[in-house]
Amino acid sequence: MKNKIIISLLLLSSLLLASGGSIYTRYGIGDIFLYNSARELGSGGTGIAFSSHDNIGTLNPAGWNSISLTRFSTGVNFKGYGLSDNSQSAFYTETDFSGMLVAFPISNDYGITLVGGLTPYSNINYDVVYDQESPELGKHTIEYSGSGGLSRAFLGFSYRLPFELSLGITLEYFSGKTDYLSRLEFEDQINFTNSEYLLSTKNHGVGYTFGIISPDFSNFLSLETISDLRIGATYHIVNTINSDSVVAYRNSRGFEEYRNSEFTREIPTRMGVGLSLKWKEKYTFMFDFVNQKFSDFTEDDVRYSFLRDLTRYSLGFEYRHGSGRFGSTWEQMIWRAGLSYEQSQYVVNGNGIDEMAAYAGFSFPMGYDNSIDFGFKYGIRGTTDFNLIKENIFAAFITINFGDLWFIRPER
Repeated sequence: MKNKIIISLLLLSSLLLASGGSIYTRYGIGDIFLYNSARELGSGGTGIAFSSHDNIGTLNPAGWNSISLTRFSTGVNFKGYGLSDNSQSAFYTETDFSGMLVAFPISNDYGITLVGGLTPYSNINYDVVYDQESPELGKHTIEYSGSGGLSRAFLGFSYRLPFELSLGITLEYFSGKTDYLSRLEFEDQINFTNSEYLLSTKNHGVGYTFGIISPDFSNFLSLETISDLRIGATYHIVNTINSDSVVAYRNSRGFEEYRNSEFTREIPTRMGVGLSLKWKEKYTFMFDFVNQKFSDFTEDDVRYSFLRDLTRYSLGFEYRHGSGRFGSTWEQMIWRAGLSYEQSQYVVNGNGIDEMAAYAGFSFPMGYDNSIDFGFKYGIRGTTDFNLIKENIFAAFITINFGDLWFIRPER
């Protein structure tokens, strides 16, 4: 492996256009990355109760207890958004870095694995433009755009207690920059002057994630075809996010900075529970539930009516032939599928924005315990009812996943 690591009124406008990513990322801290790899995407974002020896999962740090080789993974993701209202439609795309993870197994007997990484945590990416005409101002264009988000750098470890009870914990540092731009342009450049308003924030804070995965309950139930029956849970805490903001205004004299301020954001805790089991050794089924109380999200102790609790249900499936390193390329491939239903954190004009999605994916072997992973998603978020925006979401994740034996303890 050493050489392989090389705003709601805008939604009412029939003249609305959007570019970049999802228009709903205007609210709160934007879309949350609940998963970061092609493997997790391909199985519907499930895996809270799943331990894998050949993958560095990000859903539950307790799942690292099965990693037996030094591992490295990184990847990119592509997303396409087909936006439509009652009168028009458009399609826009974005490409992002999925993150980088490194795992070092310390003790296979005790499931101790040290893991560090850098992954995106949230994303804001929208650009809304609409044209208006009034007797006072004549023809003019109003634009609202936003970009940026939070990144997460973390260090954590797993530990397996007696009776195969696994624990995990991560210490996380959040940072990132967000820019919000409002622009007003007039067709009449003689009597009116174009203007821009820019709010730029730099954000940082600390968080933690705790995870647990149960022993194999199938050993107590004496089930012939079912094995590796486990329950998992995670609890994610983000301490106060401190934000430094700069507000600038551009007129005929250029940009003028006129206010600096500091404020705090309280990102609510997130809880997840999951169930996983194997059927006939080759088929793995996973079910996850995730809840994050964005109704408790505040900025300087101010709550917002356009945010509610995020709730997500997901079902995942994985098939492995089980032939190991001696099987053919086709036999070593891993196949995945999934479904999800999500009540997102967004509320627009009193209407909650929900999403349903289907997933698929596979891992193409590149040698023993090495693979290139592919994950795909098609989802529908929102509706054209109530003058809202409907999003058809297409996503593709590609992750490079390598493992190698770095450290060998000499015999004594």
